[in-house]
Order: sequence, then structure tokens, then C-alpha cells
Amino acid sequence: MSNRLYIVDYDIPEKPAKNRVQFYRDLKKLSVYQDGYSTLSVFRTEEKYLARAVYYLVTAHGGNAHIYVAEEIIPHFD
Repeated sequence: MSNRLYIVDYDIPEKPAKNRVQFYRDLKKLSVYQDGYSTLSVFRTEEKYLARAVYYLVTAHGGNAHIYVAEEIIPHFD
């Protein structure tokens, strides 16, 4: 069994500033129950639907995004 992680790498244009501000407000509503930020402009989640929703949110606000899938294939040895 493997663990999958969806990573959305995005870039929102700085201008107009109102689009950027609105994007972050909408993103906060979308991910209210998720701690999905790893760094700025990167969103991570285990839910495919949430990764797609963030992707569509980025493009709706004039930005560019990519979705990557990370999968653990070797178990940890502790």
C-alpha cells in the first residue's frame, strides 16, 4: 500500500492586486480544514479533488499551476 500526495505548484500574477487578494481569500475558504501549505505558492494535499479545485481556482484568477503526484514506494525503516 502506498501513500499519495498531490502537490499544486502555482503562480498568481501580482497585478491587479485585487485578484491576488481574492485568490488567497478563496483558497482559505477552500482549504479551511486542511493545513496544505508547505511553502509559498505550493499547496499539498492527500485529496485529488482538492488539488484539482486549487488548480482551477488558480487559473480562474489568471495564474498558472501544475499538479504533481508524489507516491511513497519504499516503506520507512525506523
